Amino acid sequence: MIPAVVSMVLLAGVCWVFRIAFVTLLPAERLPQTLRSALEHLAPAVLASMIAVEILGFFRHTSSGDAVEVAAAIVIIAAVARLTRSLWLVSVVGLGLVAVLDLILA
Repeated sequence: MIPAVVSMVLLAGVCWVFRIAFVTLLPAERLPQTLRSALEHLAPAVLASMIAVEILGFFRHTSSGDAVEVAAAIVIIAAVARLTRSLWLVSVVGLGLVAVLDLILA
C-alpha cells in the first residue's frame, strides 16, 4: 500500500514539474505556428485513444448481446458528433445513453 502511494505522489510531482516547466520555460507564444495549430488536436486525439482502449477492453470481456447494445450507442454518439459538431450535445447524448445502458445491462 505504501509503495503505491509513494509512487503516485512521485508521479504527480513529476507531472507537475513538467507542466510548470513547459509553461514557464517554453510558452506557447514561442512555438512555431504549425506546432501550435497541431497542439489544438492533441486533447481530442488523447481522448479518442482512451475511449478506444476502454471500448476494446469492454468488447473483449462481455457477451455478444451486450456488445451489440454498446456498439449501437457508439454509432449513435459518433453520428451526433459528426452531424452536429456540438461537444455539449454529444456529451448529453453520451451520458444519456450510458445511463440507459447502465439500467439495461445492470
